[in-house]
Amino acid sequence: MPEGNTTRRTVLKGAGMAGVTGLTVSLAGCTSEENGSDVDGAEELAGEVPEIHLVAPTAGANPFRNELASAIEENWEEIGFDVDLEELQFNAHVDEVVVQQDYDASLLGWGGTPERIDPHTFIYDMHHSDNTQEGNRNTPGWEHDEYDDLAELQVTQVDEDERQQTVYEAQEIIAENQPRTYIANEGGYHPYASARVENVDPTLGEGLNSFWNMISATPTDDDTVRFGYPSEIISLNPMQDLATPDRQFVRLLYDQLFRIGPDGFPEPWLATDDPEIEDGGMTYTVELRDDLTFHDGEDLTVNDVEFTYELYADSPTYGDLVEIIDEIDTAGNEITFHLEEQYAPFTANVLGQVYIFPEHIWGDVAPEELTDFEDENWIGSGPFQFRDWERQAELQLEAFDDHFETPNADEFIRIPGEDTSQLVNDLEAGQIDMVGAVPQPTAVDRARDDDDLDLAEFNAIGYAMIEYNTRREPFDDVAVRRALSYGVPKEEYVEFIRDGMGTVTHTTISEHNEFWHNPDVEAFSEDLEAAREELADAGYGWDDGRLHYGAE
Repeated sequence: MPEGNTTRRTVLKGAGMAGVTGLTVSLAGCTSEENGSDVDGAEELAGEVPEIHLVAPTAGANPFRNELASAIEENWEEIGFDVDLEELQFNAHVDEVVVQQDYDASLLGWGGTPERIDPHTFIYDMHHSDNTQEGNRNTPGWEHDEYDDLAELQVTQVDEDERQQTVYEAQEIIAENQPRTYIANEGGYHPYASARVENVDPTLGEGLNSFWNMISATPTDDDTVRFGYPSEIISLNPMQDLATPDRQFVRLLYDQLFRIGPDGFPEPWLATDDPEIEDGGMTYTVELRDDLTFHDGEDLTVNDVEFTYELYADSPTYGDLVEIIDEIDTAGNEITFHLEEQYAPFTANVLGQVYIFPEHIWGDVAPEELTDFEDENWIGSGPFQFRDWERQAELQLEAFDDHFETPNADEFIRIPGEDTSQLVNDLEAGQIDMVGAVPQPTAVDRARDDDDLDLAEFNAIGYAMIEYNTRREPFDDVAVRRALSYGVPKEEYVEFIRDGMGTVTHTTISEHNEFWHNPDVEAFSEDLEAAREELADAGYGWDDGRLHYGAE
């Protein structure tokens, strides 16, 4: 942890500033008597609770979360746990935690793209027990029967008020069980060169990473927008289990029938209008535009759309996205989807997320080869088309002039940076035009004072979080997860480490997603005394400050 913030944290604790700052003073010490705690654990002890292997970002990958990880490590050790903190670069972190799911606890973020304003991703994909396998989104492996019932119910509720109440109840169960500690919705500022680019369009959840910004941004010096981001893209294959930075560029190359607009609602894209919904929500008919072509000049037809949805049904990564579809019919320029049952978020979460593939390129790809297929030119129909990709250096896209929504930049170049600090330096030096990451407060101040730069402010629907692998001891015990959650300094993270950028959260749905956010879930702020009480009530005890299982 940088020296300045370590000093600030020490001063706050020593001065007893909890009442002023909203932070609870950590209690140092060994046994409960020695550290001033009134909590008594089990009288007869068994073995020590296993060491926690906590995976967190490097300072280069994310300086804010890196600093937070050190504070969490300190608190958890004061509670009585032994912590092994490992710092990883983004791609290695995602592979270990999300893909392989080989971890104890992980400090990572979950992107809040506009496609996720509908609560289905956060409620079903991330928490239902069907999604606990490797590569799926319930990475903690959490299973809860009552919760599963609610997650399944909310997708069938066409009445939004009824669905809202179900989503509220689901958030209450998540908060009670703490499979993840939800820390903060990490809004803030993305810097850009206002002297070299105009018409920037930051949106809720993504800031300058927004699709709408990337087609709206207009270079003033030349025809190119150069976009910096502190990680490399892993893949451009839409069938990969894409990380958010990958998805943000894949969607420039591939179109969907509907796009999620800046307001968070699906709007027609390849479709001419809203779907015609019949049979009590069991049938959706979409009319396709008649001016569509792929980047190689081949027409995009309703047959390509039908082929795509059948292809997704065979996908090892995204098959569940279309499993609600029972049958597909086509007639002229229309395609009709017959559902197996009512599915409230069908337009946003299926029609708005399935990328349309050219059958003449993907038609011979076997299902088992979908995730590994390499299209040399990544042919889609999106507003940008692929030009070149030199890994670790730059990804070059160029405007697709035959698109019905031609972007304002002739060329869009994505440049990976070693870290956000270096990218801000590159921005100041005129080497890039926008940065898709939130800099540290000193860099924000520099950008604010620079006449050639400006800041795009945005709120977040994604968040920083701690995930617990509930497949392993002791994380299969809800009392341990609750205790660890009390050891996460959320307020300190937002107010001091992030210098006020973002908002503390205690639930999976951001307060900026107002309709679906439950403001009354159980809150877990930093409180090490409450952490010890959770553990003592569950039968744990301490010996020389180290947490043990109780003999019972």
